[in-house]
Amino acid sequence: MKKFRFKQSEVNKISQSYFRVIIAVIILVIIVASLLFVFHNKQSSVKHSETSQSSSQVNNRTSEGKAYTIQYSNSTLIKRSTLNKALKKAGLFDFTYLLNTSDDGGNDAKILVYYNQANQQLIFKFYQNGYQSDNDYQIGGYDLQKQTGIHGLQPSAFNGLPLVYTWENLQTK
Repeated sequence: MKKFRFKQSEVNKISQSYFRVIIAVIILVIIVASLLFVFHNKQSSVKHSETSQSSSQVNNRTSEGKAYTIQYSNSTLIKRSTLNKALKKAGLFDFTYLLNTSDDGGNDAKILVYYNQANQQLIFKFYQNGYQSDNDYQIGGYDLQKQTGIHGLQPSAFNGLPLVYTWENLQTK
């Protein structure tokens, strides 16, 4: 049997070149991974700070006592939880919308809610920003049994009914 002898320099050259390629690939992978990590974290942190800034501005703008007030009356006639649930379904707990003075906003200065106990209905009086008198309002309603809005109400719909809820925009005063 014949023994083969490899030249030591050829083996060293081959293993050195493989070693260099492997080291280069590892360094390249580390650089790309760190760049992706840094780039990804910078973008998300910027988005997060913008989001938290805008949400804190919205919360400061639409917080009770600063932007609007709420007053409940005649609480023995209707449970506050029932009233709040109905007002939420009717869209009257979207305070950002109610305070919005743009064309697609509520632009409301004051909302009065009356309770018709016999018909299980809430009657709303909406006063928009800039209203001049107590006769300058719009009417809406909500049927508590059917859980639907009521349209086509006349001003006499709230005559003699007890006031159960008042929302007032403080930003327009």
